[in-house]
Amino acid sequence: MFEIELKAHVYDRDHTVSLINSFADYHGTTVKDDTYYHFTKPEDSRLTCRIRHELYTFPDNTTRCQDVLTYKSKERRTDSNGNSYEVNEENESVISDPEAVKKLLIDTGYNEAYTKHKDVMQWNCITDYGEAHIELCNVPPLGDFLEIEILTETCDNESAVRDELKKLIIRSGIPLENIEEKYYSELLKLAKGE
Repeated sequence: MFEIELKAHVYDRDHTVSLINSFADYHGTTVKDDTYYHFTKPEDSRLTCRIRHELYTFPDNTTRCQDVLTYKSKERRTDSNGNSYEVNEENESVISDPEAVKKLLIDTGYNEAYTKHKDVMQWNCITDYGEAHIELCNVPPLGDFLEIEILTETCDNESAVRDELKKLIIRSGIPLENIEEKYYSELLKLAKGE
């Protein structure tokens, strides 16, 4: 599966929430605690994976907790207007023992690179290109972001999906100039002065 995603800075959280509630179905909140691991191969390319601890709280106040191992190949692309967006091929697996997986990663040469915390409100809405997953994320110390993604089997309709994501950002009351081109890892490094 490929996920085509845009993220944008949010400066008026309450207004954004009220607009999203007008066109999307609310699915609750999630607390996401990520630990990223990097492995540098001899040819100097980097492999990255993530262990994520997720605590979901659904609209009926039931909860679910899980740990997920994710490996992504990430690619940042730029459209003809100079706007950046992500196309990721994502592979995920729910894991029962994250400490065992962490030990395996460290013992095989991966290094713990950084951590990230997200407090997330989630919605879904149906588009002409499939279901859009919408997340309003608070990422300390960076602030609030809107992430919108659509999963596709192929990247054949990438341009149309990207245009649909932009429309959803505008419907959420966010100007397109708020789209953030950098990955969270880059923003976190900048926030730490690295």
